Amino acid sequence: MIMKKILILLVCTCLVGYQLQAQRAYYQKERGFVYMTSVGYATGLGRIELENKTVLNKNFNVPVNQLLAYQFNNFFYMGLTAGFDFWRHTAFIPIGLSLNVNMMETRIAPILYLNGGYSFKWYVSTKPENMDRVVHGTTAGPYGDGGLGVRIKLNDKLTMLISACYKVQYSDIRYTIPVEGEPDNSAYTTNSRKNVLYHFVGARLGLKY
Repeated sequence: MIMKKILILLVCTCLVGYQLQAQRAYYQKERGFVYMTSVGYATGLGRIELENKTVLNKNFNVPVNQLLAYQFNNFFYMGLTAGFDFWRHTAFIPIGLSLNVNMMETRIAPILYLNGGYSFKWYVSTKPENMDRVVHGTTAGPYGDGGLGVRIKLNDKLTMLISACYKVQYSDIRYTIPVEGEPDNSAYTTNSRKNVLYHFVGARLGLKY
């Protein structure tokens, strides 16, 4: 009876060891250049205090990015990211550095990423919004974003990443301060501006190959 238990224990130990070795062998190839295409959606957070009113950050942000990185080992890869950030009435071209961390070697594992760089302007609407009579995101500026999520390794060459993200973008907001004795043209133009750090929260889906 005791010998039978010992035999079962040895067999189980061998199987576990084999599985661990197989997983290590499965992930040995994760070194070299990697690419990732991602798309996301985020909604604006917070209030913007102006001289004559308070404006809610109702902007949405749809980022589309491409990453070129080098994977140093099974846990860490870093590279350059570039793409497009679409807002409600404007858009940016962000270019920056990206740091990505895989927390485990299992097929489904938690991940962490951090991006930072500079967003150039692509286009901006000069007409104020109908409700708030402001123009959001009018100038280029630095940005940063990060997130937590999971990766799902589909096969040797393709990995899906799903994450919750938080993003900030430094830019300007344009608005109108009424001038006594002059007509109100705030629906058509602006005469003031303020530096603003815009905040967003959302989700991102990526494919790494």
